[in-house]
Amino acid sequence: MTVLATPTELARLEALARYAIVEGVPEASFTRVAELAAQFFRAPVALLNFVTSDRTWSKACVGVDLLAVDRQLSFCARTIEQDGVLVSPDLSQDSRFLNHPVVRGEGGYRFYAGAPLRTPDGFNIGTLCVLDYVPRAEVTALEREALANLAALAVEGLELRRAQLEAEREAVARQQLVEGLRRTTTYAETLAAISALSDLNLEPGELVGTAVQLVAQVSQLDWAGVGVLRGGTLEVDTVWSAPDLPPSLLAPLMRQTAAGEGLVWQVVDSEAPRFVEDYPAWPGARADLVRAGLQGAVMASLGTFQDTQYLLAAVRRMPQLWSRADRDLYQVATRTVAGALLRQERERRLAHEATRDPLTGLGNRRALEAALLTLPAPAGVAMVDLDGFKQVNDREGHPRGDVLLRLFAGAFAAELPDDALLYRLGGDEFVVLYPQAGDLEGLQADVLQHLDGAVATARAAGFQEVGASFGVALWSAGAPDPQAALALADQHMYEDKRRRATFRKRAG
Repeated sequence: MTVLATPTELARLEALARYAIVEGVPEASFTRVAELAAQFFRAPVALLNFVTSDRTWSKACVGVDLLAVDRQLSFCARTIEQDGVLVSPDLSQDSRFLNHPVVRGEGGYRFYAGAPLRTPDGFNIGTLCVLDYVPRAEVTALEREALANLAALAVEGLELRRAQLEAEREAVARQQLVEGLRRTTTYAETLAAISALSDLNLEPGELVGTAVQLVAQVSQLDWAGVGVLRGGTLEVDTVWSAPDLPPSLLAPLMRQTAAGEGLVWQVVDSEAPRFVEDYPAWPGARADLVRAGLQGAVMASLGTFQDTQYLLAAVRRMPQLWSRADRDLYQVATRTVAGALLRQERERRLAHEATRDPLTGLGNRRALEAALLTLPAPAGVAMVDLDGFKQVNDREGHPRGDVLLRLFAGAFAAELPDDALLYRLGGDEFVVLYPQAGDLEGLQADVLQHLDGAVATARAAGFQEVGASFGVALWSAGAPDPQAALALADQHMYEDKRRRATFRKRAG
């Protein structure tokens, strides 16, 4: 079924077309986002879809093999009609979907949650959705926010993909403009090699250094370096130099300079490379570099990863104009490197969010399972249950319960030693890993001390009836492996909880 082409729908389809994303097979970068959504919701099916005038195209499929369906049969066609997350806890009881062919009958879908993929200019071009074969309770605001955030990350990936496509188109156009010139083939091969670097899973510093070295080897330079700007401190490393580069020039190039002085500082806040053809006459020229014979220079920002910005500086000793081909080479190369760093940062952030508890910021169960695989012996494991949490939820509401969890988690983490690792499993359960733990009695005393401080903080904040039960175990002393130690600590924690309950009952 083709939707009526209203002006709004035509504008939406035009926005979708800019990404050149429909049709074709699913793509790995979007599949990772869908996998995160499925893992977060513990859902068997997750899809990342784009909605055209008559079909819905899947670019990521988890738990189902699907390429395209008629728009009339797509849940997502409804999701793009609204700004927020669309949730149907039980599709078979939802008048909008109960007669849908994939809902009717045994084995059909029962739960659906979808967030629109909203472009920066405000068009919903698709959805990120999760489905289950059993109905669920209402989705929480936190879960809605998580799904919307993952959808926003997918749109960031689309924007990056679009920018990369535009860069590739520009590179092709520039290559055609300089076709016939001696260096065209060499430059094109260099740009292709730089583009391929992003698929090699290199560390950011290695990616940047290799890209600059590739450019330097083909563009008639005497020296090229990478500036690493972190925390207001700039360090410059040589990545390529001509065999006959005199020490009188190398020394001032490597000299530490004050903020704002020298070559690379000129492009810290600039997206475009800066080309200098007559360095001695340039207003920002340094006297020591002029005396050393520097004639031409190019400076460019290579992008940022986490808190580190990478910068390029390259120089020539011979008076020579930067040709159109030279300028195109540096402009496309720097954009390609910056795009690769942006993708690495996005993937790092996705991986980090997949192992974090969104409420407390602690590691989640997935992070704990990974830590247990590499936990060295001997080590201690403590299982902690926050007593009184459910009563706070029932009496004062879930928002107040969330405040308690965040407060307790922060206070408990502050009490722990630097090498201890704290995780939230969900609800009111926490786990602490103590590397290099000693004896069991000492570990019990340490945990009790840490918990007393955290509970005291919670009570001082108005949660007077809160307490904590815990159990501990040692790996290599009573447990054959970390997982067994965790199970043993869990058993001891429930024994402690029962003792506390019995004591309170008798005291009452």
